[in-house]
Amino acid sequence: MSTLTDILRFRVMVAPYLLEILFWAGLAGTFYGAYWLLVHDHWAWWMALVFGSLLTRVIFEFGLLAFRSYERLVEVRQLLQTGTFVEENR
Repeated sequence: MSTLTDILRFRVMVAPYLLEILFWAGLAGTFYGAYWLLVHDHWAWWMALVFGSLLTRVIFEFGLLAFRSYERLVEVRQLLQTGTFVEENR
């Protein structure tokens, strides 16, 4: 129940999980597009496979970057509040 409460009170972000689902859907779409090009004898099927996969990955990494950096900032804040950050670095 506390997980649901955390989600409803915006303590836990849902968007990173949605972005991961959308990433896999985008990757599946990229593979399907490359397969479609291969079946229709288009020479660029391998470019769509390689560069499409890389581009999909990079786009979603930029999207997740904001959420991951927020998580790290929360960790730093918690360490500073407890004082363990100062003790570990001495």
